Amino acid sequence: MSKRRRPAASRRLAEQRFWGVNYQPAPAGEKIRPSRDPGVLARSLGTPPLAVDGNVAQRHLTAVYEEAVRAATALAAANDLLELDDD
Repeated sequence: MSKRRRPAASRRLAEQRFWGVNYQPAPAGEKIRPSRDPGVLARSLGTPPLAVDGNVAQRHLTAVYEEAVRAATALAAANDLLELDDD
């Protein structure tokens, strides 16, 4: 059994409700640079209240952030969107 597809007009209306009427997506040609320190935002918020030892939770969260950066970098490289350093 095949799934019914939403009409394009309905999809655009849903996007406008979510993003706003004046939303313009970023140009496809912009290159990205991976973060050198993926866990900096989490560390700036302080020790997470997720475990008896907050440092253990912090290490686990940093590992998740680092893996997300690796995955995003691989996707960007596969789509030729990765900005390479000249160094």
